[in-house]
Amino acid sequence: MKNFIFLREQCISEITCLGIELGKIASWSVNKRAKTRWGLCRLKRDGSYEIEIAERLLVDDRISEKACKETIIHELLHTCKGCMRHTGRWKQYAGLMNRAYGYNIKRVTEGYEKGIENYKVSEMAVKYVFTCGGCGATIYRKRDSKFTRNYRHYGCAKCGAVAWSRKTVNSSASEVASYINMIRPQ
Repeated sequence: MKNFIFLREQCISEITCLGIELGKIASWSVNKRAKTRWGLCRLKRDGSYEIEIAERLLVDDRISEKACKETIIHELLHTCKGCMRHTGRWKQYAGLMNRAYGYNIKRVTEGYEKGIENYKVSEMAVKYVFTCGGCGATIYRKRDSKFTRNYRHYGCAKCGAVAWSRKTVNSSASEVASYINMIRPQ
């Protein structure tokens, strides 16, 4: 297992050595459940940041320390002023880090770029399927959330309609696949 604290401090040092000013980081955590993302930077109400790193970056021996540091730096750069999105200043800072240290920091990184296979989304357990009554858009959720409990109050991102129908499905891949095929227009 990689030493997260050591890697984190190395990343902070490399960023600040280039004159990049980081925001206030309130907390760091290792996410044991993350399957489809490597990291997350969340802005808190008080203006500080929470950074989360996927546990598999630290425990999978196929993932190099360099690949792990790329993710940590990616998330750290989000704490810089005007860098919550992957555009403008964030993109400039990522390019600067890539040139200075030979990294490959970018918006999205696939598993094969880190030396492992991608997590297959089809393996994810699905518990709820929501269908928009306005345009037929479909949303899949694997666990209970604010949306799954209050879906009648949310508008569709595609058409704006507030007309969701909910179906609870068995999380077996075959039932989910058959349900998806049933609701897709042919």
